[in-house]
Amino acid sequence: MREAPPFDKALGMYYYVTDTCPSGGVIKKSPEDFVVEEVLADGTVVAVGGVELRPRVGGWTWIHVVKRNVDTIRLMIRLAKALGVSPREVSVGGIKDTRAVASHIISVRGAVKGLPEIPGVKFLGMWSMDRPMSPSEIYGNRFTIVLRDVERVDCAVEALEALKSAAVPNYYGYQRFGTIRPVSHLLGRALLRKSPEEFFDAMFCKIFEHESAAAKKARELACRGEYQKALETFPRRFVEERAFLRRLAQGYDMWNAIMGIPLQILRIYVEAAQSYLFNRFLSARLELGPLDKPLEGDLVEVGGQVAYYAEGLGGDVVLPVAGAGVRMPRGKVGEALLKVMKGEGVDPAAFLKMPRGLKAYGSYRRARLEVGDFSYAVRGRDVELRFVLPRGSYATVLLREAVKPAEPYRHGF
Repeated sequence: MREAPPFDKALGMYYYVTDTCPSGGVIKKSPEDFVVEEVLADGTVVAVGGVELRPRVGGWTWIHVVKRNVDTIRLMIRLAKALGVSPREVSVGGIKDTRAVASHIISVRGAVKGLPEIPGVKFLGMWSMDRPMSPSEIYGNRFTIVLRDVERVDCAVEALEALKSAAVPNYYGYQRFGTIRPVSHLLGRALLRKSPEEFFDAMFCKIFEHESAAAKKARELACRGEYQKALETFPRRFVEERAFLRRLAQGYDMWNAIMGIPLQILRIYVEAAQSYLFNRFLSARLELGPLDKPLEGDLVEVGGQVAYYAEGLGGDVVLPVAGAGVRMPRGKVGEALLKVMKGEGVDPAAFLKMPRGLKAYGSYRRARLEVGDFSYAVRGRDVELRFVLPRGSYATVLLREAVKPAEPYRHGF
């Protein structure tokens, strides 16, 4: 096990499980270097070259989409508008990477007679179905990723060989928090603490090197209290900043100004705070021992049920995603996790004390990353990786073990 750099620690990822030297290299140099293909629950791969599905009589249409450099949510909204349906009648099994070539299924309520032309999007097939696409319909995703311009190929190979047998921590990856501006979890924590001043500071007074000049200037104005000037300076794509500033400029108090941000975005912040806490829990659990060897007090998943570990029970170690309705581990594992909560200044009851629509319920997440069909090939200074991950797991968590980036943004993360 190796200690991670400050950037990763700020996201709760304190360790690498591989004790190898950093390989360097760049992912997503082009979208074709990061190919994501959805894997359905029955094992069918929604491949970029096409897929054959068996239609079922029903009130939904499943559409095979291959997108290049296209945001999933924006695609769903645009497709709904083009087809004349509500965005609520368009669904997916999971959000795919934007900077990638991603192949997956989008479902639309009702019959679809014609599809629009959308830049960066190909529609390869349509089938009548008896239910919408949802997370329960998919197992996960198959990845084909090329790591380019590797500085130390020997380090990459050593790490990838170690990953074949290592119990890799199932961290929430960089994209959950951002690499240019990693503050989503800080905003969520401020909401949980009911601290509008802390929220304001994270949104406007924390300015990062790789932000655009316009964004930096606007944040400086806002941090100084020049709300109207900041509102005029922020480009329109900064939806949440502009919504917050608009209310501040109108004289709202800070908490009610925050509530002017779209609910969907505020929920993302709370979920990011949950993800950060999980990463901290996972780092604390790593300090106690390997993730594939349950300890007394651990929670384990056995046959789809979560129970406290007992000798001979077996099962996979799981950790709570903090929120209402979850059990905490016992013994030294539980003590370590409660210490994290106390250190972060988050009361477990805070998740239920949120405003309507922001109450956060907990869940359980496997501690170990389940990697299937893992292989790699070295071609000069490039390394191609292939593997399958269950939904909710992050390919970048595996890649960081080889690259070990001090500044993830510079490596394409």
